[in-house]
Amino acid sequence: MKSLISVVVFFSTVFIGNVYADARGAGADDFFNQIQTYRKACAVGCTAPFKNEDAFSSQDPVHSHLAKEIQETLKTVAVDQAQIWADTILEGDYFADGNTRLDQVTLIFKDDKFIGYHIVYSERAWYTGECNFNGDDEQQLKDCLEGRIQESAYVSPDFKTYFRDEDSLADFAD
Repeated sequence: MKSLISVVVFFSTVFIGNVYADARGAGADDFFNQIQTYRKACAVGCTAPFKNEDAFSSQDPVHSHLAKEIQETLKTVAVDQAQIWADTILEGDYFADGNTRLDQVTLIFKDDKFIGYHIVYSERAWYTGECNFNGDDEQQLKDCLEGRIQESAYVSPDFKTYFRDEDSLADFAD
């Protein structure tokens, strides 16, 4: 009976809670709760005690004020998060090239204290539902609608806790 309960708890966590792409480090619950409060306070602009600041954009990397080491670490998180797409959006009529790009990083503050990152990441992708793509010959993608799959996540300051942004789950845009 104990093993059956363990299996039910495991599957509830994995498939209902959608935490299987995420990471939980020390203080994960506190970080999650702070981000939930931040999301409410910043749904339309930010209200005190929260504020945010754009720190990196792939569209303008020259003006980034985020250290290269932090960019690389956040890209590693983005790559890790994008792996779940194989079991979600890519099970449908989409094909992605697997080259995850860190698109944007926003710093999150509470009472002027840095509490985390909001990252946006994407991969070049094709909608294959209306073209002749068999999954084997990537040359066939030239006839498919090209775009990007994009998603975002929150990352703790120590990079050990991160989870997908419920308001910005993987989506295809052309």
